[in-house]
Amino acid sequence: MTNLADYVFTNMPAHLTPLEAFLDPVTQDELDEISVGAGWRCLDLAAGGGSVTAMLSQRVGPAGRVFAIDQDVHMLTPGPNVEIHTQDLGTDEPLPVDGSVDLIHARLLTHHLPNRREVVHRLAGTLKPGGWLLLGEFVRTPPRVLAAATEADADLYRKVMDTLFNVLAAKVDIEWGHQVHMEMVAAGLTSVRTRWHSETFTGGTHGCRLVANNVSQKRAELVAAGLAPEEVDTFTEKLMYNPALVVRSYEFCSIRGQRPE
Repeated sequence: MTNLADYVFTNMPAHLTPLEAFLDPVTQDELDEISVGAGWRCLDLAAGGGSVTAMLSQRVGPAGRVFAIDQDVHMLTPGPNVEIHTQDLGTDEPLPVDGSVDLIHARLLTHHLPNRREVVHRLAGTLKPGGWLLLGEFVRTPPRVLAAATEADADLYRKVMDTLFNVLAAKVDIEWGHQVHMEMVAAGLTSVRTRWHSETFTGGTHGCRLVANNVSQKRAELVAAGLAPEEVDTFTEKLMYNPALVVRSYEFCSIRGQRPE
């Protein structure tokens, strides 16, 4: 079982809104390439704030169906072609879908699950012939500063981000995203492809607001790991809102594979 407390970050608008602004364009591109369309049956796992559920609902239309699943569904909105289900995806409980599906999407889910490899195989087996599995995960990259008002600001950014990733690595496998590709191959999927995405985050924009929220959520653990409380507060309250700061974003792995016809 995977408790909500086991997840790295808590779902809240301050986290999900900038996260969606960062990742939704990447997911949209993937759905375009897969050609998700009218009449498709789709699973959106760990649906969070529901932005991908809404994308899928619009694409599949009244003849299609979207099953949105999460442990915490308070931010999800049902619709004529959307079913919402509460489920711990880290268990062997059957998925609440009758029959196979055309698409399974899960973003920032599987790295939390101790049975992540088995889950990939299970999801692959839920697809219709020709159906697609689309997973996305963050992976660790060295913090890179492109511009900062002072060298002290750049040093603080690198120090806090290194500590944040060390804290996260104690809870989840932050290299898992690099392993998903071959796990999909092992699960029998074809046309497997991984795309890595990163961009610049500028102080005050959605990307730095996302990082600020993530660091705020882990404040106690970061202080326990050696950061001074004033370093964390300066980072979250000032540095992340300074437009002179430009950094490399989190790196996101988007991995897809197709069940053979």
